[in-house]
Amino acid sequence: GSITTLTAGQASGTLFPTGATTVTYLVTDASANTASCSFTVTVTDTQNPTIVCPADITLNNDAGVCGATVAYATPVGADNCPGSITTLTAGLASGSVFPSGVTTVTYLVTDASSNTATCSFDVTVDDVEAPVIVCPGNITQNNDAGVCGAIIAYAAPVGTDNCAGSVTTLTGGFASGSLFPIGTTVVTYEVEDLTSNITSCSFNVTVNDTENPTIACPANITQ
Repeated sequence: GSITTLTAGQASGTLFPTGATTVTYLVTDASANTASCSFTVTVTDTQNPTIVCPADITLNNDAGVCGATVAYATPVGADNCPGSITTLTAGLASGSVFPSGVTTVTYLVTDASSNTATCSFDVTVDDVEAPVIVCPGNITQNNDAGVCGAIIAYAAPVGTDNCAGSVTTLTGGFASGSLFPIGTTVVTYEVEDLTSNITSCSFNVTVNDTENPTIACPANITQ
């Protein structure tokens, strides 16, 4: 007439949760004498979570900006057990301004048992914006006294760009403060940014020879 009862835990054949579950059985005889026994069922979660990142993204820079605002579908990890957490571990969040070039974005998902999975994708921002440069106006000047030309000073142009690092170079003519010859000299400046976008500007420097020549005759002759 003894009766055995499950008093804690779960019956055989049922779904045990991740972690440790103590199972206890109690036996009671017809005279109300009892005895019990227990054992532990431990289920270890060894299954990694999953996460899928969006495909690589390529786009041009925003006007006037050395980068672009990029929006993407933020990945969220999945797991067989609740409680997983998805974290951005590299790169920038959706809606951020990504710099010109390639940025690798990485997400990590960690479940309650510290199993992990990662995914990554690249965001490429192409700088297609040409730099800007403005030359001074044309210059016309008379020759310096006794010289077949003139020293010309001007404000040397410096290019600007949406990204730092552009370089301005004199590619034709002479630098400010140089001796320019009689006639017209075309002065050209070129600015190139880090992604090889190039813009140039030019102006004319004209030196007019207004100095009369000289001549000396011999003295009068009587013969």
